[in-house]
Amino acid sequence: MDAPDDLDCDPQTMFEAMTAGNPNLPVPLFLSVQQVKSKAKQYSHDIFAAQSTLVNILDRHEETIIKRWHKKATVQRQKVLTIAFPAIPPTHRPDFWAIRRETAPQRRAGTFYRDHWLLPSLNLEDLSKPRNLLLFLRSRARNPPGEFVNADANSVHVGHTAQAIMPPYLSGYTMLLAGQDTQQSYGRMLSWDDDDNAFDMMSTGIGLQPGEGLQVMEIQRRKMQFLQRCIEHILQDLPLDDLSIPKQPEPPEERLQVNSPGWPSLTQEIEEAPYRLQYALEIDRLRTFVIARRNEAEDHIWSLREDPSYFQEVALEWSDHRQERILTASGKSHPVLRQDLFWERVLSNVVVDAYTNLVAWDLVSKELDHTSFTKSNHHDQDKQGQKLPEECAEALAHFEHLINQLTKGPLGNWKVAMVASPPLRQHYVREPQDPTNTRIGVTSKDRSHKKADHLLWLLEVLLDEHQLFLCGLDNVCDELEREIRSNRTSRERISPYLASLISDLSLFGELKRHIALVTPGPRMTVVVEQKELNAKFNKKIKLFSQTFTTLTGLGKGLAKVGTPQSKFDHPTYKRRTQATTEKLQQAEKNLDIFWRHVDDHCKEKTSGTVHQMLSEILKERQLQRTPDWVEPAKEFNNNREQKESDTISSELAALELQSRSENTITAAISHARARQKTKTRGIPSTSSSTMVGGDEDALVDDVATPIFEVSKRGFKVFTSLFFTPAEGEPPGEVPWSDFLSAMASVGFSIKKLDGSAWIFAPVDDEWQQSIIFHEPHPSSKISFQVARRIGRRLWRRYGWTSENFRRA
Repeated sequence: MDAPDDLDCDPQTMFEAMTAGNPNLPVPLFLSVQQVKSKAKQYSHDIFAAQSTLVNILDRHEETIIKRWHKKATVQRQKVLTIAFPAIPPTHRPDFWAIRRETAPQRRAGTFYRDHWLLPSLNLEDLSKPRNLLLFLRSRARNPPGEFVNADANSVHVGHTAQAIMPPYLSGYTMLLAGQDTQQSYGRMLSWDDDDNAFDMMSTGIGLQPGEGLQVMEIQRRKMQFLQRCIEHILQDLPLDDLSIPKQPEPPEERLQVNSPGWPSLTQEIEEAPYRLQYALEIDRLRTFVIARRNEAEDHIWSLREDPSYFQEVALEWSDHRQERILTASGKSHPVLRQDLFWERVLSNVVVDAYTNLVAWDLVSKELDHTSFTKSNHHDQDKQGQKLPEECAEALAHFEHLINQLTKGPLGNWKVAMVASPPLRQHYVREPQDPTNTRIGVTSKDRSHKKADHLLWLLEVLLDEHQLFLCGLDNVCDELEREIRSNRTSRERISPYLASLISDLSLFGELKRHIALVTPGPRMTVVVEQKELNAKFNKKIKLFSQTFTTLTGLGKGLAKVGTPQSKFDHPTYKRRTQATTEKLQQAEKNLDIFWRHVDDHCKEKTSGTVHQMLSEILKERQLQRTPDWVEPAKEFNNNREQKESDTISSELAALELQSRSENTITAAISHARARQKTKTRGIPSTSSSTMVGGDEDALVDDVATPIFEVSKRGFKVFTSLFFTPAEGEPPGEVPWSDFLSAMASVGFSIKKLDGSAWIFAPVDDEWQQSIIFHEPHPSSKISFQVARRIGRRLWRRYGWTSENFRRA
C-alpha cells in the first residue's frame, strides 16, 4: 500500500495548520530519522542487556528470590520497590489518581505525573503483594520483549486520551517490534519509499509509528531496569555475576504464591495481567464467562415466571432505581408515582430486559464461537508481528462491533439506575418535568464533592461517554471493583442492582480488553467498512429487534395485573398449613395472570408467545406449583406404624421440592417410590410451561449421578438449599463463604467476577453448564428464600436434590 500524499509533506507544518483550527490539539515532539534510530538502538541494547541479566540470575537463584520475597513483610517489600524506583506511585491505577489532580490544560502544558501515566503498573499497592513481582520477573525475563508490545502500547491508553503524554512523531517510516527477537532487529525502521509494504504494516498494526514504537521501548526499558534493580537488592549478598553457579530447574508457578489467595477472581486476573504474558482472545476462558451469563439470563426468565417472591423482588428493585424516585430541588416528588403509568413502565422494563438480555448473551456466545472457529482455522498464522488473515481480521472486526453495540444496553440501564439508587439518590436532584416529553433530567447537587469522593467519581465516569472513552471501560470496572472491595463504606453505597450491572459491564470490558490485545492501539486501516458492519449487525440482531418490537407497548394494562406488589407475597419460609398453602397458590395464580397478559399481548402482535418466538434459544420448562393441601396422616402409637408414617412424610418432603404438582398423598408416594434411579445434570426440555401434575423425571436427563459425601458444614449448606417447610422449622441464613466451600467440595471450579457475580463451572464440563450466582450484597449471608432459589436452579441445571448429599 502506498503512503497517502498528505503524509509526505512537512509534518510540523501540517500540525501547526491543524492547531490553528483547534488550539487544544496537542503537538508532538518532532524527531529526525537519525534521532529515532539512535534512541531505538540504545533502548534495544538496554532492554536485551537487562533481560540477559535477569535470565542468568533467575536460572540460578529464582528459588531464593521466591523464598526471600515471601518472607518479607509488606513494608519490607515496599522498601525494596522504592529503592528500585524512588518515585514509584503508592496506589493502584496511578493514572486515575493523576487524572483527578490535573486539568486538561495543565496536562497539555506539561504534566507533573508523567510516570503515573507512562507506567501505571509500577505502583506499591500491586507490586508489594506476594505474587505480582515474581510473576513480573518471570514473564519479562523468560519471554522476548516483542511478546509484550501490544500490552505495553495499550497500557498508556489513559495517558494518551487524557493528552498527558504524547509520543514523538516521525513520518515516512514504520518501526518493527513484535516478532523481532534479537537486539539488532528490535526497533528496526522501514522506509515507506524503500519498502512497498512498510506503510501497510503500520496501518494494519503489525508495525508502529516510530514515535509510538519509541514510547513502547522506553516503557520496556524502564520496566526491565526496575526489575533488575529489585533483584539486585533482594540478592545483594550473592555473587550475581558468577555464571559458574549451576543452573537450577525453574520452580513451578504454584511456588509463586505464599498462601492461598482465596477464591480465584476476575479481579485478580485483571490485577495480574500487566505482570504476565497476555494472550489476545483466550476463547475458552471467555466462553466460560459468557455461557454462564447466558445461562443466568435464561434462569432469570424462568424464575420470573415461576417464583412470585422473586418476581416481586425484581420489580421492587427496578422501581427503586427509577429516576421518578428522585426529588426536585424543592423536595417535590414526581407526579407519575401516584399513577398506574409508573408501574407500567417498571413492569414493562422488567419483562423487556429479561428477554432481550437472553437474546443478547446468546448472540455473544455464538459470535465468540464463530470467532474461535475462524481463529482456529488460521492457528499457524496467529503470531505476534504477523498480519492477521483477512478472514480473522473481518471476524474480529464484526465481533468488536457487536460488543460495542451490546454494551450500550447495560450502560443505558446504568444511566437511569445509578443516580436513582437509594444509597446515592441524595447527591442528585430531578429537574422540573417538561410536559412535552417523558425525558427526566437529573443534575448533581454539588459537583465539588466528587473531588474527594473517589467512588462517586468512578460511578459518574460510566455516565459520560467522553470520560468512559478516556478511561476505558475495563479500567473503570477494575478500579471500581478495587474500591468496593477495599472500602466497606463504598461497598455499602452500592445497591445489589448496581452490583449486578457492574458484573455485566465488567464482562463486556474484559471482552473489549482481549480484542484490543490483538493489535497495539487503533488501526489506521479500516478492515470492514462501517456500512458493512452495520448491515451484518442488523442481520445478527434480527431476533433481538423482533423481541424488543414485540414487547414494545406491553406496559398498557400491566399495572392492573402486576400491582399491588403484595399480591405476590409467597411465604415459602412458613410451615405448611391449609392457610399458607392457599396463600402460596394465590400468589402463583396472580403471577400466572400477569404472564398470561404478557403472552396475550405478544399473540396480538405476532400470533405467538415470546417463548414461541425464542424457541430456538429458550427451552421450555415445567413450572413448579404448590399442590393442594392434604391433611397429614394421624400419629400412631404403634412403633411400626409410626416408622411408616415418618417414611411417608420424608418422601413427601423430598417430593415437594422436586415437584410441587401432585394432588394426593397416594399419587405422591407412588411417584416418590418409583423414582429409584438418581439423575444427573441436564437442561430440562418439555413441551409444557406449567407443571400441575406430571412426571418429574421428565425434567432431568436419564443419566446416573453420583452421591456426594460432604463435610458436616457442607451437608448443612445443601440441607438448607434443598429444604422444604414440611421438614420442620426453616434453617437460618447460610454464610456465603460456607456456600462457596460446599460447592468447591462437590467438584466446582469457582471464580469471582466483578460486582456481585460468581461463576461456578463443573470440572468435567468447563463451560457449557457453568452457572452464575450473585453474592448477597451488602451482607454476605444467604437468606432462606434465596437459598431455596439457588437449590431450585441447581436442580434445574444439574438434577440435584437433597438425596445427592450425605455426611462424610
